[in-house]
Amino acid sequence: MANLSAVVFDYYETLAEISASIRERIFDDLAQRVGLDLAPGEAYRHWRELTTRDWVLRLAGQQQPPLDGPTPPFVSFREVWLERSRQLFERWGVDAPAELGADAYAGAHASAAVYADAPPALTALQERYRLAVLSDADSGFLASSMERNGLAFEAVVASEEVRAYKPHVSMFREVCARLGVEPSSALYVGDSPWADIQGARHAGMRAVWVNRHGVTWPEDMEPPEAEIRSLDQLDELSTR
Repeated sequence: MANLSAVVFDYYETLAEISASIRERIFDDLAQRVGLDLAPGEAYRHWRELTTRDWVLRLAGQQQPPLDGPTPPFVSFREVWLERSRQLFERWGVDAPAELGADAYAGAHASAAVYADAPPALTALQERYRLAVLSDADSGFLASSMERNGLAFEAVVASEEVRAYKPHVSMFREVCARLGVEPSSALYVGDSPWADIQGARHAGMRAVWVNRHGVTWPEDMEPPEAEIRSLDQLDELSTR
């Protein structure tokens, strides 16, 4: 991937782990805290069943985040998680404040540890490229996780700052502007086919799909330029 001057990373499930097994443990614990005895993983399954409403909440009724055009009215993750927690506790029939669920989920994101392959990959890349993070995240929990992991980047852009979500082109343009590079000279690395890869390509960036869990690429989307299973493959890929 010649003629690159910058590499931009998604954060969660690209650099830092917030995998399904971790989420299951979070919600197993939450269920116990409100007095429920559920089978392992069941509480998170209930939470996930409510995620179909996420974009409706975050993007004022739109079913899919747009690539460009006017940005929909913005709602933060915390606001969404408060509403979803209220719905979850109502489903469970428990009298608990929505803040309990929202705080637990935000806390897990704030304390998320980086994957073992992230630090050496970043060290190798920073010798040749300007590095940045672009994440759909509230600024507070993103900054907390990065500080906890001792990570520093030339630019860090959270959706809460831009008041938009990936794959909207404004997100990708913002991170390139902060780095002072053209999109065509920046590589984006992320795990979401639509939000990360399609969004970056639409903005004129090159993109690499991090497929840590061996999932299948959507049939209705053009395949990614490159796919990796681990960030230690990225240094070799970027020198081609």
